[in-house]
Amino acid sequence: MDLKTAFALTIKEIRKEKKLSQEQVANRCFCQTVIIGRLETAQREPKISTIFKIANALEVSPDYLVKKVEEKLKSAPQE
Repeated sequence: MDLKTAFALTIKEIRKEKKLSQEQVANRCFCQTVIIGRLETAQREPKISTIFKIANALEVSPDYLVKKVEEKLKSAPQE
């Protein structure tokens, strides 16, 4: 699993746990819904500023978000 995919899966899981739509997260990030969709499908790699905005929108710390991504990378089967 690559970093982009791990980030995509992580934000999607947290968003669903928080019962938020992509539109709600996008509104909280002041960005378009399509950007959240592209991030969640690993079509786009986030900038550092985007990671902070998404963490804030999901009501988690950027540190928590990065740790979750790292956990996903470590637990993924080796290619």
